[in-house]
Amino acid sequence: MYDLIIIGGGPAAISAAIFAARKQLKTLLLTREFGGQLMEGYKIENYLGYWAISGVELVQKFVEHLKRFDKKASQGDFDLEIKEGETVLSIRLKQNEGDERESKNFDAQSNKENYQGKAIIIATGKSERKLEIPGAKEFEGKGISYCATCDAPIFRDKIVAVIGAGDAGQDTVWQLTKYASKIYLLNRYDELRGDDKELRERLKKDKKVEILNEVEIIEISGEKFVNGLVYRSFRTKEERKINVNGIFVEIGSTPASMFLEGLLRCNDKGEIIINHDSCVTSVPGIFAAGDVTDALGKQIIIAAGMGAKAALGAYNYLKNQ
Repeated sequence: MYDLIIIGGGPAAISAAIFAARKQLKTLLLTREFGGQLMEGYKIENYLGYWAISGVELVQKFVEHLKRFDKKASQGDFDLEIKEGETVLSIRLKQNEGDERESKNFDAQSNKENYQGKAIIIATGKSERKLEIPGAKEFEGKGISYCATCDAPIFRDKIVAVIGAGDAGQDTVWQLTKYASKIYLLNRYDELRGDDKELRERLKKDKKVEILNEVEIIEISGEKFVNGLVYRSFRTKEERKINVNGIFVEIGSTPASMFLEGLLRCNDKGEIIINHDSCVTSVPGIFAAGDVTDALGKQIIIAAGMGAKAALGAYNYLKNQ
């Protein structure tokens, strides 16, 4: 039986694990892999202590810090277990029979094992929204990519398109300018939007980049590999085909909360609703942190802070049981 089970491998989960370990809680961290969407960050300039750092490098530093608190590495000074390669499939509430105080334990069922904890922190982040048009499923991994950091170098001297022109889409285009010969940026709106004005101006001036405003992609074509796409203008309704060798998709994300199956109260976006002072959810003993919650601002630094807050909330909850 663990005091605390933390689910996730991004900044919120890692921060929560460090704070829980320092509070001497018997803690288990379960994650499929470390990093999450942070791994896709090409150049991060708004995290304290680093003028500019890639997502991959920042994750490496987070994990290196975390593993200093591992039970084995710390020679027993801290009681933290870290298990990678595990996906939590469900969480169940267990009522202890004959307990007048109605204390609760939780079962966390992963793809490998069942674990029991007195408290839970959910920090599972978000997952990418998939394109749902003809050809999208057929060519995923065959020219369609959801990770520029992973796949941009493959498209050196190739023609590519980026679907989605928000902050993530613009960052993807900027990464691709180092490799691709031409980049089409398909934007649903009449102009580029987002938080990074400097980046928008760079893209507008880059000769490799062609911005297509007020359009939507309606079909992807190819044989063994992507060779083109069709888009439609919202204004004229005209359809046009362009030849591309690759397509990068950045159309947003959805909270990774489906495995909860109605256990917790969520908003209409699927985000877990929390008390923003303690990060507790609608079920006492279950806390949530990071992008999976309804907290304002999906940023690395906010997720890390929320992880710390959730761990302290869990500590106070356990102390009062």
